[in-house]
Amino acid sequence: MKEKDMGKNKKLHFKSYEEAAEWFDAHDMSSYEDQMKPVDFHFDLRKNRDWVEIDHEIAKYIRELAKEQNIPTRRLVNEWLKERLSSLH
Repeated sequence: MKEKDMGKNKKLHFKSYEEAAEWFDAHDMSSYEDQMKPVDFHFDLRKNRDWVEIDHEIAKYIRELAKEQNIPTRRLVNEWLKERLSSLH
C-alpha cells in the first residue's frame, strides 16, 4: 500500500482487495474522516456470490496463509473447500 501526500489530503492506493482489507483491519479511519464524503449506494451481496461468516481470527489466519502463497484469499478458501468436498465421496 502506498500513501501519497497531496497537500492536506492523503490518498490510499492498494495492489489488491486483500491488501486493502488488511490495511482497513489494522487502521483507524477517524484520521481520514475530514476527507470522507457521504455516499449513497446499494448492493446485493447475494447477486453473484454466496457468503459465509467466518470467525475474525480464522479469517485473519487464512489471509496470512494466502499472502504467503501469493494467491487471493478467495482462491485458497475455494481450493480447500473443493479438496474437502471431493474427499467426502
